[in-house]
Amino acid sequence: MCGQILADMGADVQQWVRPADEAMLDSDGHWQAYTLGKGLHRIDWPADVDRLLAAMSCADVLIETESEAYWATLGLDSVTFDTCFPELIRVSITPFGRQGPKANWAATDLISVAASGHLHVSGSAESVPLRISVPQAHAHASADAAVGVLIALFERGRSGRGQIVDVSAQHSTTFSLLSRALDGVVGQPKAARAAFGSQVGGVYLKNQFEARDGQVVVLQGILPPLAAFMERLMAWVHEEGLIDAKHLERNWGQVAVKLATGEIGTDDWTPIQSGIERLLSGRSKAELMHEAVTRRLLVAPVLDLADLLPSDHLAARKFVRDTPEGRRLGPFARLSDSPLPLTRNPVRQWQGPSSYRPVAVADRPGDLPLSGLKVLDVFWVVAGPGATRMLADYGATVVHVESSKRLDMVRNVPPYVDGVSEPERAACHHSTNANKLNVCLDLGGEAGRRVLEDLIRWADVFTESFAPGVIVRMGFGYEAVRALNPDIIMISSSLMGQTGPWRSYAGYGNSAAAVTGFHALTGQPEGPPTGCFGPYTDFTSVRFNALAILAAVDHRRRTGRGQYIDMAQGEAALQFLAPACLAYLRQGKVSRACGNRDPNMAPHGVYPTLGDDRWIALAVRSDDDWQTLCRLLELNDLATLSLPERRARADELDAVISEWTSVREAQDIETALQTRGVPAHRVLDTLDLARDPQLLARGHFIEVPHRDFGHSAVESSRLLFSRTTARIPESAPWFGIHNRVVLGDLLGYDADRIEALEKSGVLA
Repeated sequence: MCGQILADMGADVQQWVRPADEAMLDSDGHWQAYTLGKGLHRIDWPADVDRLLAAMSCADVLIETESEAYWATLGLDSVTFDTCFPELIRVSITPFGRQGPKANWAATDLISVAASGHLHVSGSAESVPLRISVPQAHAHASADAAVGVLIALFERGRSGRGQIVDVSAQHSTTFSLLSRALDGVVGQPKAARAAFGSQVGGVYLKNQFEARDGQVVVLQGILPPLAAFMERLMAWVHEEGLIDAKHLERNWGQVAVKLATGEIGTDDWTPIQSGIERLLSGRSKAELMHEAVTRRLLVAPVLDLADLLPSDHLAARKFVRDTPEGRRLGPFARLSDSPLPLTRNPVRQWQGPSSYRPVAVADRPGDLPLSGLKVLDVFWVVAGPGATRMLADYGATVVHVESSKRLDMVRNVPPYVDGVSEPERAACHHSTNANKLNVCLDLGGEAGRRVLEDLIRWADVFTESFAPGVIVRMGFGYEAVRALNPDIIMISSSLMGQTGPWRSYAGYGNSAAAVTGFHALTGQPEGPPTGCFGPYTDFTSVRFNALAILAAVDHRRRTGRGQYIDMAQGEAALQFLAPACLAYLRQGKVSRACGNRDPNMAPHGVYPTLGDDRWIALAVRSDDDWQTLCRLLELNDLATLSLPERRARADELDAVISEWTSVREAQDIETALQTRGVPAHRVLDTLDLARDPQLLARGHFIEVPHRDFGHSAVESSRLLFSRTTARIPESAPWFGIHNRVVLGDLLGYDADRIEALEKSGVLA
């Protein structure tokens, strides 16, 4: 997938496929989806090392998934790589990374997701943890790796040297936790599975309801940033005669606090929830999507790919493309001056070294790859700020704008330092905005907007994630911004893009996950979908926001031209479902949730172990794995079962395995299976992650000071480079921490002007 992303961006990508894997090019959806646009070579490259060496001498980037020990058997240890190919950027994508105590562990997608913590929090509290039925860990790692390639290319443009980009699927997939990986570090109680709803005080709040023809997810707006959405929803419920007018008078932004303290109880809430339920049950998913767009509601019908891919919205945006090879997904972002080409590379043998040379940002010794790049960040929540955090980690000067008068959503969600739910203690906000210059600026008035104009004049890149149309009404649409700074790059990141019938669809990644198929693909086949944890499309889109910005920066350095980027979070996220999308577009096959089962592996699942809510993930890849497992469980009479036989008897085998695992410690089972080379991993909860030796070895948790309560913690960059070290955050951000630095040092405002802005409330 990493190579596929780069091919879509215009790189000449040549995919080498071993004869043993060649059949999968025609039969396996994963291979079909992620070899589009590449030149395909059928080469037994382990037996033709000279040919491999010749290709690497011409290449800019090598993307590989093998262990160091494997390369050593071919005579290509790290020293040889560095000596023979000093300019080569070598991207290593493995389940756990190149080094650390789990570097050589056997793994599959299920194992990586179990090790990341995301599996433990997906599904319902009453049942087994569930993965998304289309494998995801490789996609998180591949998208991270693509960002790593661009950063390494910028660095090579300055130094002339290549390096290793070390990417771990476990490490990358922790991003899908909304920083709940920090629970054990900052003192937050662990996250729980909460499909269908959650308990707030004495009240159970449903988040999934029945529509006339399926399921619908509703994010009930009981926090300050969501109050207006709830007001509109309840107005509609009342309009339909389903609730009394007295319920419209609530201060919805304070309801969460009143629920938690018991001021609002079940008797108070039952009429509200019943009204919502009756409203939704009489309408189809299509009708609800229309109302959600028209009324701006946090209502998300649970669509599958057959609902989404032929939709009027994607048709209006021409997202599905017809190519000579067949139908495929369109670009992950719309760049106005350098659109992603999505072209097919012919099969070719490279001759001579590459002529690709990105323009360097700076050439001073000690500079990071993106030093000198200036980014004005008006993104909020995660999908945007997470991307600019990646840029800040590697040298960009990022000014992040927020306001205490309009709280960022991530200041309203755990983890909190010491578990105390206060906006300044929000560790996700600390982590997402670390390494940035964080300022407070009230953009509701003229004075705040004049400051923003000066920041736009200062910046190379301007990022925003308001609902489509809002930034234009504020006076900062692309044409207005370009008038202030003709060469600027501007990116607008929204759920469904700046054009199309659904452009006004409001919400967060939770809603987009329901609308774009992820929710429908998580659950048991015999029951309703449970959905995956959190605002999932935020997690996937972070990397694509970063990639789009870096591509535009590279283009501007070559041409001197800025441009506008339309980033639709839903379209970018579909790249993580590309195999399932291709199956529908070319064969009419609709992928469904299948629990933790897998079409190519059996047994394959999550099994109970000793302890409360303790589980082990197990994946049998082959007959050898199965026979090894049978010896351990003393199931000799079953050892000869083939894969089709094991799949046919999956329920029976799962019951046998569960009986064995349920009386044993997960740690002991993990050790016994990994020692024998069978993929297995404990399903780590969000407290376990703080003690995981592999994440600790990769330096994932960074303690940082905070002005008000001593310290917090942030997550590290998930990319490890052999030569480039990410910037270490100096502190956790707080409201207005860098107001005077930004206004004084960057914009040149004098002390009197800054003081006047402070007194007038503009810097709040």
